[in-house]
Amino acid sequence: MRALEVARVALILGTLVLVCLTANMALKLGRRDVVGRNSNALLGDRTYKCGLSKVCPQGHFAFKIQTGSANIIGPTICFEDKVLLRSTLNNVGVGMNIALVDGKTGKLIKTGAFETHNINNALKFLQDIDERTLVLVASFDNMGTVMNDELKQLFTKLGSSYVNSIGYRDNWIFIGSKGINGKSQFEEYMKNVKETNLYEDWPKTLLLNGCIPASSTTATASGF
Repeated sequence: MRALEVARVALILGTLVLVCLTANMALKLGRRDVVGRNSNALLGDRTYKCGLSKVCPQGHFAFKIQTGSANIIGPTICFEDKVLLRSTLNNVGVGMNIALVDGKTGKLIKTGAFETHNINNALKFLQDIDERTLVLVASFDNMGTVMNDELKQLFTKLGSSYVNSIGYRDNWIFIGSKGINGKSQFEEYMKNVKETNLYEDWPKTLLLNGCIPASSTTATASGF
């Protein structure tokens, strides 16, 4: 049994190395990166804030969010060229990883990582935000069991389209805001399906990057 677990971890690590090598090759060839459907960054020789290939328009913030890879590599959240969440900062964890950012100034308010046993802490973390706060979320390993109905309802109000679909070991990226009109345009979801998973028991890593408009005093933009 121990040998089987070691072999599984070795297989996952080997797959991750292969993905990194493929991405590096794509960079050299000038090919498009494989990212979420909302990403507007192209791989190139010059990069800007958070690794984007272009400067964001005035009144917009640059961002990059990446989910964890299987249960090996933690998620990353970059905003305005500052890494807010990453394993090397010791502020990520299995489950749901959140960064709250002032949508007007772009300044970090606070970060949090929430596992299955601290759902109430996640609710408290999110309930007191004001209407110009941006909520950036990245999953790691298993986030599906973190969710209860109250938390799902809260994220729906923040603009999520997929939160009610999230299950065991699904991957999810989301940016939302309290008081948003309609649904957020900044969301990616990948279901855990063993037959199509990249890492056997986990779906492929999701990455979403681009430019998001700064908030006014109140969140009046439709889906940003």
